[in-house]
Amino acid sequence: MKVTAYVVRDAQLGENARKRMRGMLFPEMQRDQEICDNLVSTVSLAYNPKDGLLYCGLTALDNDILGVFDPETKRYRSLGFQVIGDRFDIKVHRSLQFDDDGVLYAATAGLHDLDERAQAAGGKVLRYFPDTGKFEVLGVPVPREYIQTIALDRKRKILYGFTYPVSYAFRFDIGPRTAKNLGYINSMPHSPVIDDEGNLWGTWTPFYGPTANRSCLFKYNPDKDEMTWYRTALTCLYPGDTGGIDAVINGGDGYIYIGTTAGAFIRLDPRSVEVRYLGHPLTSGRIAALVVGQDGRIYGCGGVDYDTYLFAYDRATDKFDILGPIYDPQRDTSCWHTHALCEVHEGLFYVGETDNPDRAGYLWECQVK
Repeated sequence: MKVTAYVVRDAQLGENARKRMRGMLFPEMQRDQEICDNLVSTVSLAYNPKDGLLYCGLTALDNDILGVFDPETKRYRSLGFQVIGDRFDIKVHRSLQFDDDGVLYAATAGLHDLDERAQAAGGKVLRYFPDTGKFEVLGVPVPREYIQTIALDRKRKILYGFTYPVSYAFRFDIGPRTAKNLGYINSMPHSPVIDDEGNLWGTWTPFYGPTANRSCLFKYNPDKDEMTWYRTALTCLYPGDTGGIDAVINGGDGYIYIGTTAGAFIRLDPRSVEVRYLGHPLTSGRIAALVVGQDGRIYGCGGVDYDTYLFAYDRATDKFDILGPIYDPQRDTSCWHTHALCEVHEGLFYVGETDNPDRAGYLWECQVK
């Protein structure tokens, strides 16, 4: 696998800057020019085949949180989100979804603390029209709460999402621009997923019973407007592991595939709610992103603390293939934590990097041989 790291915005933090950051609150970080302008992470990726561009959602304290990377020229440019954003819109976190007509849907996440909660309106759902370069804010589904992740039901024109810091699930109907809070889930799944029948799946955390403090499944049926709360818990690998969802996809084969924060790879049958543990492909924790590859295999990335990898899973043979470390020999550095994964052409993947303590996160190009 050939790996090349590309700079979105560059910040190299020395020891003094790292110490300075550890003592900073959110407003102070926004006032620090070096940190505010350049310390970014790439936390969402979506490829648009209509214009050949890779759309990137960032964590950026200056609110410049949406841009595009051209895989041909290897250049990144901002889309100017600041024209509709405010200072609390700090991330587009696992929240980029293209509709069939090429319109991009997104949502905003925040990083402020509770002392600023009353000043923050809540996360926005919005759409961007690539043909015209125009943004349109559709609404704030859950006032005061910010949006960690969304999924788009293209058939029903519904956006689903999970909020933070208080964890709710919500439904947003795009046509009438109406929102419904589906309830407090006491869980923070990193991604929602929609099954072949159009049901939303996520996790909730019970307070009581044998699965207390575990990640248990829920299903929302949009046609019946009905939540089903299962006590079926996801696989845990060690004491204290909650089985938290880090990544999840519809495999297109009737099953849902899940990567957990501990690094477990799981298959869910949404018809029977059977959970099958498939393996632990990486030696370190986290499976942070999953995609169905153009060759039919499932690709994932994960790992922690510069020990990060891209892998593939063959459903026919039930085998994992570790494709290699996400390491650029020219820069002599690795990806710190992976967060987003997208295949733009067969065998050509991009990985978004997050939370690097030493520098801005890069966009990692991985060419699978």
